[in-house]
Parts: sequence; structure tokens; C-alpha cells
Amino acid sequence: MVLPQGPPPPHHVLFLCTENACRSQMAEAWLRHLAGDAIRASSAGTRPATLHPMSVRAMAEVGVDLGGQRAKGLSDVDLASVTQVVTVCDGAAAECPALLQDLPHRHWPVPDPASIAREFPHLVSDGFRAVRDNLKDRVTLLVRELTAVSDGQMRKIV
Repeated sequence: MVLPQGPPPPHHVLFLCTENACRSQMAEAWLRHLAGDAIRASSAGTRPATLHPMSVRAMAEVGVDLGGQRAKGLSDVDLASVTQVVTVCDGAAAECPALLQDLPHRHWPVPDPASIAREFPHLVSDGFRAVRDNLKDRVTLLVRELTAVSDGQMRKIV
């Protein structure tokens, strides 16, 4: 038996990064974790690479599973349904495709924890944790903004 589906969520946020290996993946996972079905979340890379294992580990530490995710390109996302774009690195902001540039856009220049790990290998876990926590704060505010109800009350999300 197929259950009837309700209307699609009013918002579809695309987190865009260069490689879709860490920051955009974490942001997508946080949005799904915090907003549930209220907001659709996707992520993609302008030049996708491979999901970084430290991203998976850092998110698992706080109970968010990235294990089923993979790095995706823009062709893997239903771009017609995207209502807002969040670029999480300067490279993606510069390479954002023209068809997405007319949408509401935010730019969160979050440091690349993989590059931090290359420069300071002893800080690899700390770098990924810092990015994870930074993105949680940003996504929490985004969810609050996008789920505000007409009477000015906010839905409880955390």
C-alpha cells in the first residue's frame, strides 16, 4: 500500500562546495537532522571528489550519520526544485552556475578542514569538529528563519 504524500516542503536548500567532500555534506546532514521533513536539503560540488572520512567521523560523534552520503555533482540534484543556495566556500561562490544565481543566495566562507589537516596533521580531528560545530550554528539559524510561522512564533527545532 502506498501512503498519500503531502505537499513538498516549501524550501529546498542546496549547499554548494567545490568538492562536496566535507562542508556541504555536513551542512546537508545538519539541515536534515534539525529540520526533518520541513525543509528539503541537498548538497553538491562544482567538481565533486570523495566524501572525506573525517567528515563522517566528526558527524558520528554527535549522532548524525553521513555513512550513506556520497559526493555529488550538480547533475545529481533536482535543480528545478531548489529555492535557496548556500555556498560554503569561495570556489563554489565563484563557480555557482548561472541558473542558480537568481535564487536567494547565502555565502558562508567556512574554512576547509581538509586543508587544515594537511597543514597541521595533529589538529585534524579538532579542525573537522570546529567546522561541524560552526555549520550546526549556521544551519540552526537558517532553519529558524525558514520555519518561522506567520504569527512570529518559531517551531522548536533543537
